[in-house]
Amino acid sequence: MPTLVAEYFAPWSEKARWALDHHGVAYDYREHVPLVGELALRARTGRWRGRVSTPALVADDGVLLDSFAIARHADAHGRGAPLFPPGREADVAAWNERSEAALAAGRALYLVRLARDRAAQAETLPPGLPLALRRALAPATALAVGFIRRKYRIDAAATAAAEDTLDRELRGLRAALAGRAHLLGDALSYADVAMAVTLQFVAPVDSAYVPLGPASRVAWTHPVLAGRHADLVAWRDALYARHRTAPRVRT
Repeated sequence: MPTLVAEYFAPWSEKARWALDHHGVAYDYREHVPLVGELALRARTGRWRGRVSTPALVADDGVLLDSFAIARHADAHGRGAPLFPPGREADVAAWNERSEAALAAGRALYLVRLARDRAAQAETLPPGLPLALRRALAPATALAVGFIRRKYRIDAAATAAAEDTLDRELRGLRAALAGRAHLLGDALSYADVAMAVTLQFVAPVDSAYVPLGPASRVAWTHPVLAGRHADLVAWRDALYARHRTAPRVRT
């Protein structure tokens, strides 16, 4: 059985898990902890050079190192309706590119809020630790924030442009949906999945799907964009209600 190494709160991981769960692909789940889990992640994936990140699907026949590749694998090996409709693969890939741009911008904005919120920092630590210990170790999250900024080259210029980038991609989503339930035809596709998870950086989805503590929910929320794109948050919530079961393994 393949092993999925992921972060329960990360939209990139949610893209992969949604595709695997949609297709009924069985997998073992391993939670990745940023910074401290870097060496273990490299050992699992066999990638000792260059940047390595989650999600990663480790199977007998190879390692898949991003959400899109994992979703294609699920489409090829799972059951149920395809998330990559025949003849629309290029459209799905284009929406995934837009998703990646929106998510990168959202991450830059979220890290600013996380760096200022001691309670949210404590909640990002492994939930198996006692609460008192998580609170005591909260300052260590600042090290992880710095590590992530360096890893993904999130500098001051990228952070300054992030809100405009995220807003632009969400406006593009609204225009493409034009009031419809799905981006490509009448059925769920990976284009919908990819864009739905970008709203996590605007207003987090219900904790039944992505469990977050109260301080973390505040840190993940962008109040200005949440108000501006309330219709898209409602679209995301309806999409989850129709198409997403609560993950089998949450943390």
